[in-house]
Amino acid sequence: MRGSSVLSLMPLLLLATLTACGPGDATERPELAAPDAALPRQATTGELTTLSLAEDILERRCMARAGFHLPTAPEPARTGTEPPPMALVLADVPWAREHGYGSRVRTPGEIARLRANDPVGDYLRALTPQRRAEALRAWQGGGVDTVEVTLPGGATTGRSTRGCTSEARGELYGEFRTWFGADAVDRGVTALAMSRALTDPAYTKALRRWSDCVAGRGLPHESPGALRAALGDSAPAAKEVEYAVAEASCAVGSGLAAVAGDVEERHLADVRERYRADVTNARRMRLAALPKAERIVRDEEPSRHNTQKNNTQKRGTR
Repeated sequence: MRGSSVLSLMPLLLLATLTACGPGDATERPELAAPDAALPRQATTGELTTLSLAEDILERRCMARAGFHLPTAPEPARTGTEPPPMALVLADVPWAREHGYGSRVRTPGEIARLRANDPVGDYLRALTPQRRAEALRAWQGGGVDTVEVTLPGGATTGRSTRGCTSEARGELYGEFRTWFGADAVDRGVTALAMSRALTDPAYTKALRRWSDCVAGRGLPHESPGALRAALGDSAPAAKEVEYAVAEASCAVGSGLAAVAGDVEERHLADVRERYRADVTNARRMRLAALPKAERIVRDEEPSRHNTQKNNTQKRGTR
């Protein structure tokens, strides 16, 4: 990836740890998996947020040691009630009516505020080209000493074992190579199971009834994924609610919600069993890291609050 492309993405990296995943993204929602008494429990959404915050804090501390003082990422544009699981379809009609898709979709105004409040991007853009390149290498490791993992779906993913991103995770979870492999495969289990579920005959049969239902509401889309893609990740609140309510109402009315739940559980159980060792490792490492993550976040909170207060005051005096 070219430096300019990387730079355009970097301001979002810290923010991404604080926000929910986009419409249809199941890989960031491990709570979708059916319980398995033989496996360690899964981290809750709140616990995953704590782990992500701790990773961010450790990354910034590492970058400071390298001579780059990254500002704290802004708070999420939208907070509030966590959305219900929706890997294959959103099926909670009252929730959709009140929240739309929740933090998965932002209004144009929220997007504008995010772009205007970009302290990390401002910091990187203010550096000289040479220092910016050095910052990116310090952050991501520059592609040196890469560890690669084959995911359940057959694709390969990799990351440098050097750089603050990897160092932070190694510090939090104990050993980066082990963590990266287990975490990548664990997330890949959900992705593979969902891709199989999408082609399951029981699901596709119910999906046709759902599609007829949303078409009757003026939204001619073949799947929830296509419906969400048509909405995009930025939409006026009223339009977002319209799409979310249509998806959920038709999921319940067509029977797709019940079928989707059964299909998800069956495919998740099957794929998870094949990769039980990595799933177990990832869950254990997350749970073991939680006490340390909680301490890191707790210790950082006063500093974060003061930094945000100062930034707000500075913007107010411009």
